[in-house]
Amino acid sequence: MKKSKREILLYGASRTDSDILYFCEAFVPDPFFAFTLGGKKCALLNALEVGRVGGDSALDRIFDATKASLALSKKLGRPVDECDVAAAVLKSAGVASLLLPGRFPVAYADRLASAGFDLEICAGEIFPKRALKTAAQQARIKSANAVAARGFMAVETILRQSEISGGKIVWRGAPLTSEILIAEIEKTAVENGADALDTIAASGVQACDPHERGRGEIAPNSLIVVDIFPRMRDSGYYGDMTRTFLKGRPTTAQEKLVETVAKAQKIAIDALGDGVDGMRVHKAVESFFEKNSYKTFEKGGRWCGFFHSTGHGVGLDVHEAPSLGRRECILRRGNVVTVEPGLYYPEIGGCRIEDTLAICKGGAKYLSEYGYGWVIP
Repeated sequence: MKKSKREILLYGASRTDSDILYFCEAFVPDPFFAFTLGGKKCALLNALEVGRVGGDSALDRIFDATKASLALSKKLGRPVDECDVAAAVLKSAGVASLLLPGRFPVAYADRLASAGFDLEICAGEIFPKRALKTAAQQARIKSANAVAARGFMAVETILRQSEISGGKIVWRGAPLTSEILIAEIEKTAVENGADALDTIAASGVQACDPHERGRGEIAPNSLIVVDIFPRMRDSGYYGDMTRTFLKGRPTTAQEKLVETVAKAQKIAIDALGDGVDGMRVHKAVESFFEKNSYKTFEKGGRWCGFFHSTGHGVGLDVHEAPSLGRRECILRRGNVVTVEPGLYYPEIGGCRIEDTLAICKGGAKYLSEYGYGWVIP
C-alpha cells in the first residue's frame, strides 16, 4: 500500500506564533489550526475570521470551523471542540500522517494520535526557508530598522536638549531617567506604525547587564546602551539595532571601550558572507577582544567582558535562525543577521553596537542605518 504524504499541521494564534504568521500571512488573535493539503495552504477558522482573512492572506483554502462544528456535532450527537473538527476535516481529505512543530500542544497531539493519525514531531524548524528572506521580507525588516533609527534620533535629541546640573542630567526641569527615554522611543515607534516592546535604555552598572531594560536616573558621564527592536504592525517583521551614548565627558577607559567594540563589529561584518560559518565570525570577535586585553570572566555572580553571541537571525521573531555564536552555523544568501558585539565592565560601563545585515553574494548589505556618534556634551 502506498504510504500517504505527511501533511504539516500547526496550531496557535498568528498574532503570537511566528510560524503560523509565516504560513498564513494574516493576523488572527485566537488560536486555530492551519495545515497543508497536497501542497496547498489551508486553515480552519471560525465565523468571526472567515470573511476577513479570506480576502487578505496567503491561504489557498479556508474551512469554516463554525459550520463544520455544527455539522459534526449533529452527526455525533454530542458537543465537539476544535480538535474534533480538525481531525474530521483532515480525515475527510484523506490525511493519515502529520508533521507537527515542536511547540504543538501535547494534549491535542495525544488526541490526534488516539484518533489514528501517524504523528511525527519536527526536530528542527518546521519551515527552514524562513531563514532565507526574500527581497520583500528584507524590505520589511529594513522598514522596522528605520523606525528604530527614529527612536535613536529621539534619544539623541533629548540628550542634546538636556543639561548637566547638580550632578544630574536634567531634561525639561526634571532628572532624566531610563523610563523617560523608553517612553519616548515607544511613542516614536507607535507614531511610525510599530511597537517597541521591551526596549532597553540602561546606563551605568545596569548597562553591564545586556537584557536589563534600565531603571531610574541616568547619571552624567555614564555609558547608555539603547537597544531598540520594533515590530511593524502591518507585517509582523522585526528590526533590531543598538547604539551606545554618553551625556557629558567620557573617560579614557570609556573611549577605548567604545572604540574597541566598534572595531570588533567591523571585523565581524567584514567576515560575513554566503557559506561562512557563523561560529568563525564569533570566534574572530572573541579573539580580537582577548588580544586587546578585554578578558571575559565571572566575578561575584556577574559576568564581565564579552559573554553573549555576536549575533542572531531577525525576521518574524526578534531572535531566530541563524546564529553567530559558539555552534557551527553556515550562513546562506538571504539570511538576515544582527552583528552586535559588546563589552561590559561595571567599573567602566557597558557598550554594545548592533546593526542588521542581509547575507548576499560576496558579503553582506546593511538593512539598518544610523550614525555612530556617541558623545553628547
